[in-house]
Amino acid sequence: MDIAPDSSLNILQKLKPNIFTARSDKALYALLKSQALDKHDIKVESDSLISIATKYYSEEDPIHAAYAWFYMARCANNRGNANVQADALLKAQEFAIKTNNYKLQGLVYGDKADMYKNQQQLDSSIFYNKCAYRSFKRIGDDRNSIIGLLNIGGNYLYNEKLDSAINYFLIAKRIAKHSNDTLIISTIFRNLGTVYFQKKNYKVALNYFQSVPLTHIPIYDCNKWYLIASVFSKIGQFDSTDYYLSKINQRRKMKPEYYQLWQTIYEKRGDSNKALYYAKCGIAATDSLYKRRLDISFAGMEKKYKYQSLQISNQELIIKNNQKNIFLLLTLFILSLGLIFVLFWRNRIKDQQLTIQKQLLKQEMNLVEKEKENCNLLELQLKMQNILLSNVEQYRKHSIKRPNTSVESRGGISPILNRYFHEELIASMDIQYNSITKRLIERFPDLTERDILVCCLLVAGFDTGMIASILDVKIESITKHRYRLRTKLRLQNSENLVEYISYF
Repeated sequence: MDIAPDSSLNILQKLKPNIFTARSDKALYALLKSQALDKHDIKVESDSLISIATKYYSEEDPIHAAYAWFYMARCANNRGNANVQADALLKAQEFAIKTNNYKLQGLVYGDKADMYKNQQQLDSSIFYNKCAYRSFKRIGDDRNSIIGLLNIGGNYLYNEKLDSAINYFLIAKRIAKHSNDTLIISTIFRNLGTVYFQKKNYKVALNYFQSVPLTHIPIYDCNKWYLIASVFSKIGQFDSTDYYLSKINQRRKMKPEYYQLWQTIYEKRGDSNKALYYAKCGIAATDSLYKRRLDISFAGMEKKYKYQSLQISNQELIIKNNQKNIFLLLTLFILSLGLIFVLFWRNRIKDQQLTIQKQLLKQEMNLVEKEKENCNLLELQLKMQNILLSNVEQYRKHSIKRPNTSVESRGGISPILNRYFHEELIASMDIQYNSITKRLIERFPDLTERDILVCCLLVAGFDTGMIASILDVKIESITKHRYRLRTKLRLQNSENLVEYISYF
């Protein structure tokens, strides 16, 4: 589970829950399956699986009990139920403090800190982040200790307590001094630069932003160029601002501030057309963010409205039932002669309630059956996706690279003649790259079926020799085909074909 979570999940998926007869085995399976899904960032909303573990584990096994309630809290968080999440984390904390498992305690404290941060209770969030940091520090877990420090500093930064934020970021920097985790180091330097940027100490901020290491993850590296450009914009060096903004090659989800920087540059240069263009882009980005926030807000309001409506309905039912009981008591007290009629009426009501209960039970059973079917379909889909991806990897590994000679030699698997491989490759690439073939065809309708296949082979990691062997053609033909592909995709000379398709 700790060193190879992929293998752990694969093993657990091969096991069927109905093979377990002992409650202890069922509980352990439920706990491990929930843990494996969480490690793969598969957000499970239903607590039907983990509740098996929470019902079994008790104070006799506090470690497993704490983990069970910990994952129960995460399920509640995934479905947006803050009350259940808070109760589950409280129980997890009660069990965790009875153990010497400081990693477990740190995880629980960290989730409590995140919950309070989402509720804008920053003082409580800081307190539990400090608890998490101390727990991880006791076991020498540097990475999680740094994350705790970054969260503490982030809360202070949000509260505009800049000196406190700097203090915790510097502690994180000192711990990460000998770390090879460029993402962690990048985050520390970006946070330090941001604090000094807010303090308007642009010289120190620029030094930190320029010291941010490249992670080779586009979203983080583009953020570095944006931060540097922001500093140069503040100090009036617009040529440098232009240079670093031009290095940003992913602009789809950039914030409005990015377009505002371009607008400022062209306003200073007197180019009103481009300034107006970027002003419109900034407005569009702002509208997009506003719409996303509205969608989230409306979703939360709708959920709250449904919950309040249900509460009101329940109160109305309680009032009605009380009225009926009072009416029956008064009728029995005053009209003794109507006893038979009253009894008959009550029996009729009971029959109706029994009928309604049977209908509700039947609906509940149908929902349970549908949930089981959905779970089975999800497991089948995950298995099929894994099989597709592994099959393409096997094809790539066993493809024979055609030698770079003018003599045409037969070899390789030549799956171009195999329609099944063609469909399997397309399906695998669509799964891994968000329907890349459909998006390519929509954007470039003049691409042929062979063009799409070559694009998929390139993205899957096949080199030119392998593709030549698979398609049973000369290497020169593939080279020419790649040139024609660049033309159809309208690529510049400086742009890499494989990278363009991979990030398309």
